[in-house]
Amino acid sequence: MPGGLAVRDREGMTTATRQPEGPQAPPEPGPATPPRGGRRERLARAERPLLLAGLALVAAHLLDLAFSGPDTSALGVAAIVVLAAAWALAQPHVTRPTRVALGVVVGLLAVGFGVLSHGLHVVNSGPDWRDLTGVGYIAGGLLLVAAGLVATAAPRRVPSRTGLGWRGAHAVGWVAGAAVVAVVGVLPFAFANMATHAPRWAIDDSAVGIPHEDIRIAMHDGRKLSAWYVPSRNGAAVLLSHGSGGSRGRVPAHVRMLARHGYGVLALDNPGNGESDGHSNGLGDNAQPAIAAALDYLEGRPDVDPARIAGFGLSLGGEVLLDAASHDRRLAAVVSDGATRPTDGDEARPKGALEGALGWLTMRSVRAVSGMKTSPSLIPMMPKIAPRPVLLVAGGGFPDEIPASRLYRDAGGATVQLWELPDTGHTAGLRKHPAAYERRTVGFLDHALGLR
Repeated sequence: MPGGLAVRDREGMTTATRQPEGPQAPPEPGPATPPRGGRRERLARAERPLLLAGLALVAAHLLDLAFSGPDTSALGVAAIVVLAAAWALAQPHVTRPTRVALGVVVGLLAVGFGVLSHGLHVVNSGPDWRDLTGVGYIAGGLLLVAAGLVATAAPRRVPSRTGLGWRGAHAVGWVAGAAVVAVVGVLPFAFANMATHAPRWAIDDSAVGIPHEDIRIAMHDGRKLSAWYVPSRNGAAVLLSHGSGGSRGRVPAHVRMLARHGYGVLALDNPGNGESDGHSNGLGDNAQPAIAAALDYLEGRPDVDPARIAGFGLSLGGEVLLDAASHDRRLAAVVSDGATRPTDGDEARPKGALEGALGWLTMRSVRAVSGMKTSPSLIPMMPKIAPRPVLLVAGGGFPDEIPASRLYRDAGGATVQLWELPDTGHTAGLRKHPAAYERRTVGFLDHALGLR
């Protein structure tokens, strides 16, 4: 036998080979053996650490918001903790497509809202310790996205059944489950973020186009509100309040319209909006202390007659000014354009089961994350404003707006006027009907404040 010696047994059969002693030639080189644990396996092992770190940062920010509100909900805090823990515990047991979808979708929502609110605030207004967990929210969202992406490297589960019918039923079941999770979990989460993370776009002072002052107004808790003020030339002043997710940077056309007629105009950034301190709330649940501080400022202005202060609000701004007028007599009149509180919209236009359930979950989510009590219906507040006059402007952009405004008018009585604009989008009256809008709203204020 080449290269060795054959050993035979008694019957002459070869049973073994013995290599001769002495130096031997090295083996011929062959293909390299791959190291144990390739790149794909290492990626798969990173999924869980990425997920746990991301969940910790996201939950920390949501808990920070919940505890920073004046009316923290114990149930809401428990829900944030339980949902994060449930996700972490369920991760090893759910399918790869589910892990990918949840990580990417929830992570992108956290990154997007974190950047729009806290990231822009740091860039435009400078670092603030209140943005610390908000920056962590961005990082947590990125980690969740990374966890979702590396989940694609995880080994695929071998299906227990491989028939075409079974695989089709499994796909249909997954899609149905994904739809339920989206409606019950992801959409309320997105709306809660929308309500508590107002975009902090930079304010362009040149957009006003007329002489004005940039001012800061202190609230009783020490936080400060940012505003523009155009001095009064007729002794009267208007507190101008923007809509949900906006800032004073969205209302310069209204500022110029009112100033043309001699009114002093205080265009205010709501708390957590624009350049104002604090956390935002797109339902106006934290707006009343800010409105009171703004009225204090106007009342102390030497160019303003305290008996001639009115409110002019757009969308959410109209809601919070009607609310304020029901208990603060310093507002001598109110123009409210596009006001529709969610509870009043539900009464004005009853919802179907799915829409109603989604609305209920959304309100509970905002309550949990914001740490603020939900603002009550405006309907019982309207009679408390009388005999001071109110002008309601309602467009056709949202299906609830005109029906809800009719409820407000009916509840408020003879001192409440309603101007319906069914061909006009939400708060778009000045843009679509500029002459008629200016004539109607300014004429109302002139009459209500005794200027003509």
